[in-house]
Amino acid sequence: MVSNYLIIAWRKAKNHSLATLINVVGLTVGLTCCVLITAYVLDDLAYDRFHKQADRIVLFQQFENSPTSGGKFATDLKNRFTAIKDAVRLTKVKPLVSRQQTAFYESNFWFADSSVFGVFTLPLLEGNERTALAEQYGVVLSETMARKYFGSTNIIGQQLRYNNKTNLHVTGVFQDLPPNSHLKVDFLASYANANELVGNDVTTNYWGGGETWTYLLLAPGTTPANLQGQFPAYLKQLGDPNSGVWKLNLIPLPDIYLRTNLVATNRLIYVYVFIIVALLILGLACFNYVNLATAQATQRAKEVGVRKVLGSSFGQLWRQFLGETAILLFVATLLALVLVIIALPAFNTLADKQMAISSLFSGTRLAWLLAGIVTVALLAGSYPAFVLSSFKPVAVLKGYGSPTGGRSWLRQSLVVGQFAVSVAMIVATLLVYNQLQFIRNRDLGYQREQVLTMDLRDGSDQNKELFTQQVSALPGVEAATRAFGLPGSNAVRGEKLVSDYVPKGAQTGGISRLTVDGNYLKTFGIKLLEGRNIDQNRPADRGVFLVNRAAMKFFGWKSIVGKMTGYYTYAYDPAQPGTYKEVPQRGEVVGVVEDYNYANLKQTVAPLLITLNDGWEGQLAIRLRKGSIPATIPQLEQRWHTLFPEKPFVYEFLDDTFNRTYQAEARTGQVFGLFALLAVIISCLGLFGLATFTAEQRTKEIGVRKVLGASVGSIVTLLSKDFLKLVVIAIVIASPIAWWAMDKWLQDFAYKISIEWWVFALAGLLAIGVALLTVGFQSVRAALLSPVNSLRNE
Repeated sequence: MVSNYLIIAWRKAKNHSLATLINVVGLTVGLTCCVLITAYVLDDLAYDRFHKQADRIVLFQQFENSPTSGGKFATDLKNRFTAIKDAVRLTKVKPLVSRQQTAFYESNFWFADSSVFGVFTLPLLEGNERTALAEQYGVVLSETMARKYFGSTNIIGQQLRYNNKTNLHVTGVFQDLPPNSHLKVDFLASYANANELVGNDVTTNYWGGGETWTYLLLAPGTTPANLQGQFPAYLKQLGDPNSGVWKLNLIPLPDIYLRTNLVATNRLIYVYVFIIVALLILGLACFNYVNLATAQATQRAKEVGVRKVLGSSFGQLWRQFLGETAILLFVATLLALVLVIIALPAFNTLADKQMAISSLFSGTRLAWLLAGIVTVALLAGSYPAFVLSSFKPVAVLKGYGSPTGGRSWLRQSLVVGQFAVSVAMIVATLLVYNQLQFIRNRDLGYQREQVLTMDLRDGSDQNKELFTQQVSALPGVEAATRAFGLPGSNAVRGEKLVSDYVPKGAQTGGISRLTVDGNYLKTFGIKLLEGRNIDQNRPADRGVFLVNRAAMKFFGWKSIVGKMTGYYTYAYDPAQPGTYKEVPQRGEVVGVVEDYNYANLKQTVAPLLITLNDGWEGQLAIRLRKGSIPATIPQLEQRWHTLFPEKPFVYEFLDDTFNRTYQAEARTGQVFGLFALLAVIISCLGLFGLATFTAEQRTKEIGVRKVLGASVGSIVTLLSKDFLKLVVIAIVIASPIAWWAMDKWLQDFAYKISIEWWVFALAGLLAIGVALLTVGFQSVRAALLSPVNSLRNE
C-alpha cells in the first residue's frame, strides 16, 4: 500500500512539474526564513540567560534612563536588606593597557568586586575565583585578551601596564562571555584599587560612582517588586540631601536587553514582530500549496472517482493525499536545512549576530523543528486532502459540473491574504528606511561633518591644554574644543538645582550640566540665541551659565536679563564623619543656545546648563576644513606623539559615531526588508502558479475569442483583471494594519517622520506591478497560442 502511494505521488509530481516546483520552492524559502527568524528571536530571548542565577540577578538603578549608581549602594543595600544575598559593583573605564610593544585603549575594562564570580557565571580557565580579585592590583583577562597580549592563557603572574602608571598582575583568565550578553567584559580588575586608578572616589558615596553598575543577587523567593517596595522607607532612613532626584528601581537581568533602552533599543517589540513575520512567511508558503492543490482538484477528480468505485475509503484517500503533502514537505525541509547552513554566515553579518550551526540544530531544536514540520503538513495538507477525498464518484465520472467550483472563494481569499501580508511588509520596510534617513539628515542643532574626535582623559591637564592650542593653530583646523561630553553622546552630569531655582510644579529638581571651553559653540556650529558666549579668559565666567532653549521653558523665562540659577556640589562634612553637605554654586545666566541633540534622537532635548571646564574634560573635538583631512591628520599625529609619547594615536569622526548609534535599527530594518522581499517572492510564486492553471483551464475559451477577432491585449486584460482585483482588495486591507503597526514602532522615537499617504500608494503600486508582471507573463503566453492548436487540443 505504501509503495503504491509513493508511485502515485511520484507520477503526480512528474505530471504536474510546474506546480510541484512552485510548491517545493515556496515551502523551501518559507521554511528557510522561518528557521533563520526563529534563530534570530531565540538569540535575543537568550540574552544573559547563560548565567546560572539569571532569574535572581537585578540591576540597581539610581536614576531614570541610566544604568549607573553610586558606589556605596552595593554594600549599603546588602547590609540593610536580608532579601539581598550578595551584591557586586562593576565600574567601567577606558584605560591604555600595554605590554611591551602591544598597547590599546580598552573600552571593556571594568573594576569589579570579588563577589562577581559568585553572582555571575564567569568560568575561570586559570586562577581561583575566591582570590583572583581579592589581591591588590590583580586583574583577570578574558581568553581573547590573554591571547591578544600574551599569545597564551597560561599567564598567571604576568604583568600588564595600566595607563603607563601602574603594573597589574594577572590573577586569572576567564572564558569569553557569549555574544548574547549585555555586559561586554574583557578585563576585571580588583575593586580594592578602583579609587586610586580611576582617579576619584567611586566606592564610598551615593553620588560619585562614575560608570558604576550595581547588581544584586536576590535571596531565593524574593521578587524585585517586593524589594523595591521597601525603597521609599529606605530613602527616608538614609536622609541623603540629594535623594529627592533619585528614582530607585530594579531591573531583572534578562530584561536589561529585552525591555529597556539602557544597552540597546527595546528589543522585545522586535521579537514579537519577527515571530509574526516568521509565521506569516510560512503561512504564505502553505497558502500557495492549498491554492494550487485545490485548483488542480479537477484534474484528479476522475482518479478519485475510479478509486472510490474500486473500493477505496475516504480515510485511505485522505491519508494518500496527506502523505503526498508530507513527502513534498520533507524534500522542502531538506533543501531548507541546506540553505540555512549556506546562508547563516551572510545572515549573521546582516543581523550582526554570531549564531552557530550547532546551536541551530541542537537536540531540543531539532525536536521542535520536527514537530513544526508535522504541524505544517497537517495545516497545509489537511484541507486539500479533504477536498480530494470528498468527491462523489458518480458526479465526477459523469462530468457533472466542477468538483471545486464552489471553493474558488477560498483561493481568492488566500491570494488576498498573501498580498495583504506582502503590502504590509513593503510599507513597513519603506517607513523604517525613511525614518532612518530622517534621523541621518535631520538638523540636530549642531554640525557633525568634518569633526574629528579624540579621547584625552588620561593626559595631564597641562598637556591637554597645550595639545588643544597646538591643534587650533594648524592651517587645516577651523576650531577645536575640549568638553566633558560630545553632542549625541548624552555625556552630561546630573545635578541637583539649588532649591531657590526649582520651578513651581516641577516633577524633579534635577538638571543636566555640561562643562566646555569657549570654543564649543563655534566648533559644533551651535547657535547663540541671546546674550553672549562664555569665555575661559574671563575669570568671572567660572561662575556663569549658558542655558538651552529647553531650560528657558523649564524655568518659565522669556528673557535671561537679570536671571540667576545654580546647582549643588558636595563636600564632606567634618562635623559629621561619613556624611557630606550641599554647597550651592550660584551664578548669572549670560547666554541662551539653540536646542541641540546632546543625547540621541529617541529623547527630546532636555533642559541643559553649560559651564566652563573644571578639570574633568577629556573629549577633544576638531573641526577640519574641507579638503584638509589628508594633510592635517599626520600633523595631529606628530604633535600627539610629542606630548603623549606612550599613548597610541587614536581618533574617529563624529558622523561615524552618530551612525553607530542607530546601527541596530539599521540592521533590523535590513533584516526586515530581506524577509519582506522573500514574502513578495513567495506570494508571486503562488500567483504565477494560479495564473498558469487558469490559462490552461481557459485554453478553449481563448482559442474561440481569437477566432472571433479578440486582440492579444484584450485577452491579457481578461486573464489579469480578476487577479488584480484581489491585489487591490489586499492593499485596502493591509494599509490600515500597516499604519497602526508602524505608528506604534515610531513612538519609540522622540523625533520621527509622519506616515504619508504616498508610502501606501508606492507599496500598492509595487504590489500591483509585481502582480502584473507575474500574471501578465502567463497571460501573454496564453494569448499568443495558435487558436487552431488550442481548439484541436480541446
